[in-house]
Amino acid sequence: MKRHFIILLLIVLVNDAFAQAKKDKTLLKTAKYEFKQLRFAYAIPVFKSYLQKQPKDTAALKLLSESYFKLNKFDSALVYQEKAIQSGAIQSTFLAELYANNGKYQEAQKLYEQFLEEQVTKLSEARLYGFKNYNSLVADSLDYHLFNTKLNTTYNEYNGVLYNEGLVFESNRLKEQIRPKKWIKRIFVKRVRPSEFSWDGAGYTKLYYFPNSDSVRLDSLALLAGIWGEKPSKTNYTDFTMVTPNDSKKIPGSFNLTIPAFQDNGVTSFDAFLSDKLNLGAVSFTKDGKKAYYTRNQKKSTGTYQLEIWEAFQIAGRWVGEHRLFFNNPKFSYFHPAITPDGKRLYYVSDDNAGNGGTDIYFVDQNEDGSWKNTVNLVQDINTSANELFPTFYEGNLYLSSNGHPGLGGLDIYKLAINKNGVPEVKNMGYPINSNKDDFAFSIKEEKGFFSTNRYGTDDIIAFDHIVSLIKMEGKVLVDSNCIAGKKVYLYQKDANGISILKDSATIDNNCNYTFNVRPNQFYTITTSDNQGKLYESSIFTDDYAKIEGTYWKDASLINIPLAEKENLIAQQVKEAEMAYMSKTFRLTIDSLKTIAKDYVELHHPFDQVYIIEKDLASYYKIIEMVKKLRNKKIVIVSAADCNGSLDYNEDLSARRANRIFRTLSKLSDNEVVIKNVGERELLKACDDVKKSIEEQVVNRYSYVFIIDKN
Repeated sequence: MKRHFIILLLIVLVNDAFAQAKKDKTLLKTAKYEFKQLRFAYAIPVFKSYLQKQPKDTAALKLLSESYFKLNKFDSALVYQEKAIQSGAIQSTFLAELYANNGKYQEAQKLYEQFLEEQVTKLSEARLYGFKNYNSLVADSLDYHLFNTKLNTTYNEYNGVLYNEGLVFESNRLKEQIRPKKWIKRIFVKRVRPSEFSWDGAGYTKLYYFPNSDSVRLDSLALLAGIWGEKPSKTNYTDFTMVTPNDSKKIPGSFNLTIPAFQDNGVTSFDAFLSDKLNLGAVSFTKDGKKAYYTRNQKKSTGTYQLEIWEAFQIAGRWVGEHRLFFNNPKFSYFHPAITPDGKRLYYVSDDNAGNGGTDIYFVDQNEDGSWKNTVNLVQDINTSANELFPTFYEGNLYLSSNGHPGLGGLDIYKLAINKNGVPEVKNMGYPINSNKDDFAFSIKEEKGFFSTNRYGTDDIIAFDHIVSLIKMEGKVLVDSNCIAGKKVYLYQKDANGISILKDSATIDNNCNYTFNVRPNQFYTITTSDNQGKLYESSIFTDDYAKIEGTYWKDASLINIPLAEKENLIAQQVKEAEMAYMSKTFRLTIDSLKTIAKDYVELHHPFDQVYIIEKDLASYYKIIEMVKKLRNKKIVIVSAADCNGSLDYNEDLSARRANRIFRTLSKLSDNEVVIKNVGERELLKACDDVKKSIEEQVVNRYSYVFIIDKN
């Protein structure tokens, strides 16, 4: 009897296990369907319910992470992505980007370095470069002053577009609508619940208008917390709508729809274009306000309702002639139009699979007769394998957002610029315009403008002022530790081509002080000379400034000029190194040093410059790493100049080249570092009466670095 009871119990347990497995399978299927239909607000609670039963399902964990990411919940997205990795999922660039979104740049760097060891890609190189060079992207932060705006609510407000004297923008704010309903002689009031956009459980985006962009600012950056909350679990998950895609005209039934109150603050609906219950937004106007290009969902679809770009004309104060543009393809989405002020070129975004990956920016030019030419993809160096979005055109410049170029994390805003070779390239706008979250939709007029960001939890429109900031840099110059007033000091800075440009000069006062106005967070060189014309340089990075009574101040390093007889000691040290082989006769200093050196490298310089040419940088870095490990050695630097220019100038130039290398190597270890400059007195390639070309003379623009054992 007992045996039969055990068998019966086992049968019940097996049936229960099969029933539970079937329920789990149904949950996962439902969750994946909601995700596929872009109903992320609804997919999340189903995934979480399933993962309570199957917590190690890496595929479900990754999809849950992506769902949170789609809703800009980066902290939750990182939690579940890390759980997926811990459960055996493969690390990806998605995890690296989530680290950056959460301000964990070191973790993001390590991952991208690991990916580059396995496979070199432009995207990984670009993202790693941005995260490693964080300081350069925050260099101009003092130039921007940010302000909250009256447009922001607990919903999403973004993509502010300058129009007339005001601002047109997008929002997914929800409000109950009150519609009067007549019945015989009475009027009944009917409250109508708004339609829900199941991507995030809020409203569909519509266009709104604020009439005066100058009065839209608020004094504080204090922003409202987002209202997004997870949908509660349903008792029976099979009740989820399974027949309607995300952007359908047939609005899916919603539940737990909350509509928090908010203040309009003078905002009105921009009901200029025909619309239905789906999304309407991303608008751009010509300068005269006579043409508009905007984004809306397709009117008809058998699946996902893709986005399209439409055109409309303003006649007698009314928008008419609405029609979709010719390049729209029902298989893909077309959105974020940006028309140039003259209406001759239209930029837009598409996820067309003929692009470089993700979403790309395209443009189309207009013919003289008003017809459009063929569409063109922006050059590959601008469109990446990631996403390029929100092109805008202001003040003669194209701005765009991307997560495929060096940046701070998420989407960053970039300005299209032309480099020294005439090739277009993108320039990161830096912090605080950009952050580790998504920043996009940039607009500017003169020195004021707007951009959108989700750094505060929801999409918000932020106003800014751009004012170029300067800091006062103060330093001292001494001569053999003594103060001599009246000495000149020069301020240099390298341009984009690496050429030193004189920015300013000053005369030291009776207290040995000089003062320059400089840009914050940039490299400069301060130069002065002794009575014999020998130059002394001090490189400085203008960070660590302090604000004192409304002015930013930076203390510069002290420059102390030794007396000439003390300088001779350096040359004497080199002579001592040569005593061991005086029996031999050498034409060049470098030839004599080669006979006793344990190791050496040969470096070269560009014409009239002190830095190292690109092809010799590997050798330069090699000697740097070597010096770090050396002990009890003498390091001798011999620098020369070519025969172009005066004898005195070349003597000085070779000294500056040697000093440049000296400043780097002398800081790396306790080894003795000495220099010798030979000007144009020890050429490797002879000069004729007619001076040789700049290219031919590179052999004479040398710096040798020798490693010698101390006696």
